[in-house]
Amino acid sequence: MSKLFTPSKIGTLELKNRFVCSATVECLVSEDNIITDKYLKVHNRLSKGGVGLIIPGNYFVSKSGVAVARNLVIDNDKVIDDLQKLTSIAHDNGSRIIAQLNHGGRQCSPEVIGQTPLSPSSVKDSLTGIRPIEIKTEEIKETIKSFAEAALRTKQAGFDGVQINAAHGYLINQFLSTRTNRRKDNWGGSLENRMRFLIAIYEGIRNKVGKTFPVLVKINAQDNIKKGVTLFESIALCKKLESIGIDAIEISGGIKETGFTTTKGDIPEDILLTNVNMLKRMLFKFIRGKLKKAAKFQEGYHLSCATAIKNSVSVPIILVGGIRRREMMEGILENGNADFVSMSRPFIRQPNLVNKLLEKPDSECIACVNCNRCTVEITVNNKPLRCYYIPQKKEVSK
Repeated sequence: MSKLFTPSKIGTLELKNRFVCSATVECLVSEDNIITDKYLKVHNRLSKGGVGLIIPGNYFVSKSGVAVARNLVIDNDKVIDDLQKLTSIAHDNGSRIIAQLNHGGRQCSPEVIGQTPLSPSSVKDSLTGIRPIEIKTEEIKETIKSFAEAALRTKQAGFDGVQINAAHGYLINQFLSTRTNRRKDNWGGSLENRMRFLIAIYEGIRNKVGKTFPVLVKINAQDNIKKGVTLFESIALCKKLESIGIDAIEISGGIKETGFTTTKGDIPEDILLTNVNMLKRMLFKFIRGKLKKAAKFQEGYHLSCATAIKNSVSVPIILVGGIRRREMMEGILENGNADFVSMSRPFIRQPNLVNKLLEKPDSECIACVNCNRCTVEITVNNKPLRCYYIPQKKEVSK
């Protein structure tokens, strides 16, 4: 049997295969923070589709950390009953499920959170023009506590583990980056100081959930921006995380300011520029070429970085980013580049993808074309999670 379908473990957690559904923004929660029937149906289809591990995305640990509206905030015990419905569905269908915990930091919208966003330093976001407020020491400690308490709630709700989101320009990534962290205290400066926030969050979570409950992390191998996190720094960070007991590391890259370097592929200008004023349209035209070059799709675009990290640590590595062919998946596992294959956009279009790959081992089943319409509709326009691909009309021959 293909290694893709062989069992494996993350810490104490046994998984039936090597497929991971990577976390993404979902926008399937009601305005009053209630999980909807549609939310449960999406994850029911996914877990029935054969994926070994599901990571529902962006469970925000506080209201001040919500980066995109209509995503779950787990800052109180009222959410536990709702979450138990979700974990029961996943387990009944044979999948394991891990909750991703996050805080948006300066990538939060003031309109969503009702205040100016917080960040390690008051560095303006070049994409939104927002200048965040420098987070105070007491607020840092309170945020660390929020992560720990949120992790405990997910454990009480039946999740099989948690994943700390330290990637994609969110608050933890902001602490790691010299671009956004210019502090002069113990939370900034050296890499050791800049990783202190993430380490404190991990230790706070571990103290709440115990030694055997799996705790994972998602990191950027590199931020792809000047003064951002580098591969050299990520390797040092992963070594540190391994030494303190992290159970697995998911490798990704890029932040919002770098355009589509996290989800490489097409740039759907028709929906991206809807209801955009003339000045922003002109600015987009000015930078279009640079954006397209950075977003050009390359299969397995984090593969080389993941390999470098895999060669530096012994904990399981989960690789996400443009993995589209079975041959590449097989190669990643056989060559020891990573231990698990993680995808997001393909599972949005085909929740039954793993079953298809199992049933048709000699064919290429992945239908995702990397059009990024889901990326823009969900993360920018706050539309619910689904595939928004529009097939191109075929020309009628004359």
